[in-house]
Amino acid sequence: MTAQNMTDQYLDPILVSGFLDRIEEASAPQDPDPSELPALVDRLAALPAPPGAVVVIALPNGIRALRFFFAVSLAGHTPVLLSPSTPVSRVREVARELGACALVRAAIRAEGVTGVTRAGGAELGVFTEWPYRHHGPGHVILMSSGTSGMATGCLHTLDALLRNARRHGRSLGQRAEDTTLVSLPVYYSFALVAQVLGGLVHGSRLVLAGPPFSVADYLGTVVGRGVTLSSLTPSLVKAVVTAGGELPAPLRTLTVGGQALDPSYVSRLLKLNPELGLYVTYGLTEAGPRVSTLAAHREPPHRHGSVGLPLDGVEVLTRPTDTGARELLVRSDTVYRRRVGEAAPSKRGDLIEPGLLATGDMGHVDDDGYVYIHGRSSDFAVVRGEKVSTATVRRAAESLPGVVRAKIGITTGDDDSAVLELEVYVDDAVPPSEAEVRRLLRSLLTRNELPMTVRIQPLRAGEHHK
Repeated sequence: MTAQNMTDQYLDPILVSGFLDRIEEASAPQDPDPSELPALVDRLAALPAPPGAVVVIALPNGIRALRFFFAVSLAGHTPVLLSPSTPVSRVREVARELGACALVRAAIRAEGVTGVTRAGGAELGVFTEWPYRHHGPGHVILMSSGTSGMATGCLHTLDALLRNARRHGRSLGQRAEDTTLVSLPVYYSFALVAQVLGGLVHGSRLVLAGPPFSVADYLGTVVGRGVTLSSLTPSLVKAVVTAGGELPAPLRTLTVGGQALDPSYVSRLLKLNPELGLYVTYGLTEAGPRVSTLAAHREPPHRHGSVGLPLDGVEVLTRPTDTGARELLVRSDTVYRRRVGEAAPSKRGDLIEPGLLATGDMGHVDDDGYVYIHGRSSDFAVVRGEKVSTATVRRAAESLPGVVRAKIGITTGDDDSAVLELEVYVDDAVPPSEAEVRRLLRSLLTRNELPMTVRIQPLRAGEHHK
């Protein structure tokens, strides 16, 4: 059976085994457990829980994490991937809120599980302190971003995720002969669906690397492993551009997702890499997750600030809000079914009705159907009587030399009006000073958009991935 013949509704064990055999780890010579999938599926199917029970997987980025993800699905249960660095107390909280029956971790310490055994190169234990919830075979839980609760997940069907992966790959021209580099953690929906499941449905080979991210290691892996397709977040793109920006010849396609990429970086990348296929994408976990794609290398510069056209089968609409901005809505058959776990305090990603999602992102769709993002609903404040987009301020700060990431805070001034506070995170041998940041921002922002305070913060290890 080939990837093209695989139905959306079911995973084929033979196809999955063949796909796992095509995955390499950049830091490891080969898969240490190449033939464990059938035995692992049997072990997970024997868990003392009904079909569709939730299994939490908190393993490092690698083949083993993906083998467990597919094995849980093939065993008829519901997988959920967590960061391997998740503290013990957080793992327990997530498991309790989700009603999980089992936990997979490299080494289980005190997460409240019993009957811990070794399986598939990791430890597997069973939770016994709460009733199990189950969602029927063929479901996956994707954990929401930090805009939602700490233990909030989105329930998706696996067939919808595979469908989204196929649509996203088609928008990039992905093909079976591609080698895809996965530099982002697979517990992020962007990496799991767009890259991992995208490789499965298109028959591509995968190379898993990081975190942490290093430009030198990234470029070396592209050359050494013959990588033709890669996906990065805007902060990682900035790191690559700051280091020179020229990408090695094997790389045919680069996609950017996770948040907006400043149009100036789009133009710089294209100028430095005229043969590169550069795709700017938009999505959110609740949408399944990819929504739209801009083939930036085929578009005029005035469209480099867009996130492109909706994928096949996806419609992007807008509705007015109380602030006067318009909120983007997404209609798709890959939108999540419902929230699971604790209640989400954020309004981002709310279901209006089945298949119709209120994104919480402000933007517009132009007459040609191109989607533009202006910020989130929480990204607006009234400063001195005028509405200010904090997303605009953040993007301006992140466009400055030496700045990798920026964060905007809103406090109340003496006159009860909103006051903006800016933190910039730098990763540079000669970081910009506060005075230099203020001077540069004055050339980019209006008076009301200028932050009252500016703090310079060094970038900590792993911050690139946030």
